[in-house]
Amino acid sequence: MTTVAPDKPAEPDTPDRPSAPQPSPPAGRGRAIRGLVGALLLTVIWAVVCNMTIEYLQAAGNGHFLVTYTFARAMGPFLLGSALVWVLLMLVLCLTGRLWLSLTLLTLVTVVVAYANFDKIRLRLEPLYPSDLDFAGHGGFLVHEVGARTLAMMVTLLVLLSFILLMTGRLIRRVFPGIKRRDLPRLWAAVTSLRVVGVVACVAMLAYATNFNAPGNKLRAAYDASGAHWAFWYQKLNYQENGFVAGILYNLHVKAMDRPADYSAATMQHIVDKYTRRAAEVNKTRSPGALDDVNVVSILSEAFSDPTRVKGAHISQDPIPFTRNLMKHTTSGLMLAQLFGGGTANMEFETLTGMSLAQFTPQMTTPYQMMVPHYKQWPSAVGYFKQHGHDPIAIHPYMTGMYKRNEVYPILGFTKFVHDTTMQRAKKLDKSDFISDQSAFHEVEYQIGKSHEPLFINLVTMQNHYPMKNLYYHPIPVTGLKGEPKAEAEGYSRGINFTDQALKRFLTSLEHSNEKTIVVFYGDHLPAFWPKSIRDENGVRRMRETDFFVWSNFLSHQSNPQPTTSPIYFMPKIFDMANAPLPPYYELLDEMNKQIPAMEQGRYINADNRQVSESQLSSKAKQLLHDYRLVQYDLSVGKRYSQAGLFYPQTPSKTALAASK
Repeated sequence: MTTVAPDKPAEPDTPDRPSAPQPSPPAGRGRAIRGLVGALLLTVIWAVVCNMTIEYLQAAGNGHFLVTYTFARAMGPFLLGSALVWVLLMLVLCLTGRLWLSLTLLTLVTVVVAYANFDKIRLRLEPLYPSDLDFAGHGGFLVHEVGARTLAMMVTLLVLLSFILLMTGRLIRRVFPGIKRRDLPRLWAAVTSLRVVGVVACVAMLAYATNFNAPGNKLRAAYDASGAHWAFWYQKLNYQENGFVAGILYNLHVKAMDRPADYSAATMQHIVDKYTRRAAEVNKTRSPGALDDVNVVSILSEAFSDPTRVKGAHISQDPIPFTRNLMKHTTSGLMLAQLFGGGTANMEFETLTGMSLAQFTPQMTTPYQMMVPHYKQWPSAVGYFKQHGHDPIAIHPYMTGMYKRNEVYPILGFTKFVHDTTMQRAKKLDKSDFISDQSAFHEVEYQIGKSHEPLFINLVTMQNHYPMKNLYYHPIPVTGLKGEPKAEAEGYSRGINFTDQALKRFLTSLEHSNEKTIVVFYGDHLPAFWPKSIRDENGVRRMRETDFFVWSNFLSHQSNPQPTTSPIYFMPKIFDMANAPLPPYYELLDEMNKQIPAMEQGRYINADNRQVSESQLSSKAKQLLHDYRLVQYDLSVGKRYSQAGLFYPQTPSKTALAASK
């Protein structure tokens, strides 16, 4: 008999349960870790390449310089700069958690910064500064400065780069997928924690780096130990020798001026007393109230200079015959600009305040952007004339935000700002995008004509702003140049010829006016197009000398040639022409003008019109310079002990600008 086993009772149905997490396979974890190490190594290489790209363009594509200097003599600063770039990259990576997105963002920033730095050095012989970030919001200005075609090409390149890099990253992720929470939960949690720590660490390191110029900064010490040499007198050299990153750091959070060792309230009172006595002696022969009913007009003419003085180029006709003849019969000469091809607002600042950029720290590249906006009131000639019955008006036929003029002008004391959208006329010449000088001069006449009070007018023109090629239908032929510089020079020569004609009409109109008016007219810098061969042939000084004159419609004209002059002396020259009593501050400037008629960072023009160092100045000049430094420190970033006594009565606090009707 066969025995049959009983059926095994069926197991009761049970609901499905989630399976417990299985431990990560060691191979999968190891592969992920190797991927992290590889990604980290890639970020290091990428940061070095990005920094190298900036240095390569900064050297104008000179690979030989990059190898023989940057790598051979300045490897320490280069590696430190690359380390800072890497920290920035790691910050982005920790925030986004996406490797190729972070690499793409750094690449785009590198391309933009490298080209902007290259282009600024090419045009103005100075590198990119942190304060230049203010211009990023002025799209119209960037189009004019760089060119619409170049900007379009840049945007196309950036879009193409972004596409290529992001697609590359997507393909690589298929082979080396990222760490996913469900696959490697412990490793994912560890990496997430590291990202949080990385954000905090990177932010702390970058914040510390921004205090590069603070005493005891370890990063600054590391740069010094690695062989960095700071050329305080020449920013371009700073960037070239120490690297772009070091140059940026050198210009962050700077103090405007070193405090003189003997600065105190007592010292400033002594200076006030000294120049008050000297001014009183001079003013015995001056006419009280000589400027009370006189309009004072300061005209900064964009890029106005005499191209016939430039060796190596021949202009087929005199582009400024009226100005040249006028300068023979009035107070006139050459002004020493702080920069070639730029620095408009700095020359305006010097004229209005009497404060020289040569006495600020080299990193104080643009006071309008970096210093003045931090104050409610800034001592200036504007405030002086305002307190003496003049209505102060600023005129600039362009956008108001350039160099923060819309913020700075009220702080200086202007109560009215006439600009491109509020002018009576806004005509443009031929194919130019800039408002003509004739329209700008007409605005001055209009403001004088409608006012019952004497005016102090500060006009900054725009007609001759770079670029200038192909703007005018009849450019003036120029020989000695080729290609783009030739086209620029021919357009520029016609442009200043238009300025010369407009100036003739303007001054002729003032001559027939019943309004007493004094005009100081000056160019702010030479145009940026002159090539290196021309600059080398002419030398630094000649390429920074522009034309100026002081003219009046109610005083007798006589020839009064001046040595090369800084704009800090323009306002005292107006007082001298009118035989008006000098405020003590202008007495100091008048005395210094006789000993040091011009100055720039680390260089001075002496009484013999020769360029010398400070140590070569006469003992009298050194004493005047010492007093001047004390005054400039006091009136700018000091306690302003001398403001009321020396020159400036208190100007009312910042007021809103009245719109031109």
